[in-house]
Amino acid sequence: MTEWLYNLPWWGYGLFLLAGYPFGALQSAYFVGKILGKIDIRDHGSGNAGTTNVYRVMGFKAGIIVLIFDILKTVIPVIILNAILYQGRIWDISAMEYFPGLLLGFGVVLGHNFPFFLKFKGGKGVACAIGLMIMFDPIVLAIILTMALAIVLTTRLISLASIIGFVAFGAVNSFFYWEYMPIVVFAWTFAALGLIQHRKNIKWLITGEEKKFDFKTKGRL
Repeated sequence: MTEWLYNLPWWGYGLFLLAGYPFGALQSAYFVGKILGKIDIRDHGSGNAGTTNVYRVMGFKAGIIVLIFDILKTVIPVIILNAILYQGRIWDISAMEYFPGLLLGFGVVLGHNFPFFLKFKGGKGVACAIGLMIMFDPIVLAIILTMALAIVLTTRLISLASIIGFVAFGAVNSFFYWEYMPIVVFAWTFAALGLIQHRKNIKWLITGEEKKFDFKTKGRL
């Protein structure tokens, strides 16, 4: 069932990435900022076009809208792709049959992080990563979210939870899917991108400048 995946030319894998990019480029944080706050969210707070910064600047409702939209913009394209490739089957497929969807989801993250119409300045891909894990392996997602939640509750550092979550994505998938080297390579490549996108946060964590999450914030706008 999966032989065709191993026989695809390199550009065939690239097509899945390209197909995901336009979905990711639908930058919800930017649009929510413009529509609800009349601002460019990238000019406020941390400057990141993502859920946490929208929450801090605009409040809970705006943050939830961004979070849900960014999860769905990964989930929906992968559902459609899996249904097309596997005769209507979406989750009832083998580990390697998920690989095209993983690549598509990676394309969504690339579009989210580097949207062409915003001069490639977007978010960090955390919510999109959650959507990707929903479609690939909810057990992996549950492990990482439990770990991340514990970190947030004890330290109130969203960035630390995200950074450890990306590393855990590589490690946990390597443990569960060590027999499927393309998935292992994908997992660590995905993790590396997440760490690169959090490079400023890593610096701020080291210097003690990273801001802690305020659960009671109502936003500044």
